[in-house]
Amino acid sequence: MSLPPDDEELLAIIKETVPPGRVRHIHPEATLRQAGIDSLCMVLIVGRFLERYPGPAEPLEKQLGSVRTIRELLDLGRVAREAWGHENGHG
Repeated sequence: MSLPPDDEELLAIIKETVPPGRVRHIHPEATLRQAGIDSLCMVLIVGRFLERYPGPAEPLEKQLGSVRTIRELLDLGRVAREAWGHENGHG
């Protein structure tokens, strides 16, 4: 399954952050458990999203507890990207 280029960038951020050996389990339909992503790794991934797309953390924090799949994690990355775009006149 092919992802849009912007989502590929978010997926790359996730892959760079997960523990070694877990990258092959990273695909949109995987659950966080299947991908080996625990709460600490989630915090690191969200931190990486915010490094790439600086902006308010609150919108991400509100949704963080409901994230169960890589696709939902990509949604969080999109929220960060959209907030950054609006703050910087790109959206």
